[in-house]
Amino acid sequence: MPTLPSLLLAGASSNAGKTVAMAALLCALQARGFAVRPAKTGPDYIDAAWHTAFCGVPSANLDTWMAAGGPPDAPPPAAGALRARLARVRERLAEECGGGKGLLLVEGAMGLFDGAPGPDGGGDGSSAQLAALCNLPVVLLINVRGMGQSAAAVAEGFLRFRPSLWQRRRLRFAGFLCTHVGSERHAALLRAAFAPLERRYGVPLLGCLPREGAPDIASRHLGLVQAQEAASALDRVALGRWLEEHMCVDRLLQRLGLPARPAKESGNVSCGTARRVSRRGPVVAVARDEAFSFLYADLPPLLRRLGAEVRFFSPLRERLPGCDGVYLPGGYPELYGAALSGNVLLREDLRRAALEDGLPVHGECGGYLYLMRRLRDRDGTEIPFCDLLPLEAALRDRRVALGYRAARVLPGWLPVSEVGPPLWLRGHEFHYAELLTPPEEESALWRSYTADGRDLGPEGCRRGRVSGTWLHAYPQGALAFWRAWLRLLR
Repeated sequence: MPTLPSLLLAGASSNAGKTVAMAALLCALQARGFAVRPAKTGPDYIDAAWHTAFCGVPSANLDTWMAAGGPPDAPPPAAGALRARLARVRERLAEECGGGKGLLLVEGAMGLFDGAPGPDGGGDGSSAQLAALCNLPVVLLINVRGMGQSAAAVAEGFLRFRPSLWQRRRLRFAGFLCTHVGSERHAALLRAAFAPLERRYGVPLLGCLPREGAPDIASRHLGLVQAQEAASALDRVALGRWLEEHMCVDRLLQRLGLPARPAKESGNVSCGTARRVSRRGPVVAVARDEAFSFLYADLPPLLRRLGAEVRFFSPLRERLPGCDGVYLPGGYPELYGAALSGNVLLREDLRRAALEDGLPVHGECGGYLYLMRRLRDRDGTEIPFCDLLPLEAALRDRRVALGYRAARVLPGWLPVSEVGPPLWLRGHEFHYAELLTPPEEESALWRSYTADGRDLGPEGCRRGRVSGTWLHAYPQGALAFWRAWLRLLR
């Protein structure tokens, strides 16, 4: 089984500086010659897009709660079974790197132990759960703005916290990294405060990142600036040097058992796309451009593994390619409403193929909006879309929904046996749009539940073989769903 040396950058809290540190470390390691493969814990497309912009390769998402699959109140799968599902993602990343120069760098979400409610104080789906399950060394980032020696107390608390959620697995800390440091005097005070922790626990302070000189990328979650555009405006060489100046990268690599720089390989070493097995199967046209960018990196490989061919296209610029089915992921269709609405030929292609020829079309979140009649923007402007689903939606100033979701597929629309156990999938929901015309209950796709089992009722909408939902299905937690949906294409 191919493996990659791995590291998790986690925070003591949100706003710990994980995204800046992740971007800077990606730049520094690539400058040293490492083929870095990025990943993100939790259901996050936006930070993953930043990773891709810096590395040029898709960032994977690793999530223990969504990968578990099944009903929200189901007992968690055995550690070995859950680890195997996540290992498929890591194996793909390892296969893309050759010559022993690869490194998996994972960015955590929120605080290290934060997740869905779990036993004994540990968050289910948290970065800590992933680290314990997959044996990922952790570098803990602590925002020390307004703190001196108290930061060391926070760090020791993380070292001593031992929830038993992960079957007595212990976390392995590679070091600490203080962020938002105010001055050299502040840094000296922190180094003195953290020194006893290294003597007592063997976990060093690897660096102190100052407030001054850090790039400002705080507005990334507003969707106003695409990751590729914003990343291209940053000086990557300077960003990597900034990190090297304030963090002991050599010591970090030493604690991971890696050289300061990877050895030069003789001959050509490929670090591109993993080899694909040639199969003759249904062709899935997958939307991918600025408007539809919320695509889990492991969904195309999963569809290929299930026997499909993936063909990417841009709803902003292109017509519908020859295909047996269409998948529209989430993204920012509201920011590109005029261009999407103006591509009349594609909308006509979709309507003709779906309504006359029965082409299966599935949309998630932003893709769901694109399948509706129209979207009302925040200023009241109405954007006409595909009119494949009898729905309208409006953007709100506040978030309408956020959280993990488990969904039980309702009968009558997927080619699955109605005699056996129900088909479940897991994913997440995150959107600012709200339906103005709720769908009829009989046209719903599934019944949706929160992570703690609260019934949210029927969700999604279908019309013939066109289906749409707010739910972003996680590939490793929705394998049975995608297998059943592909049967519609045959």
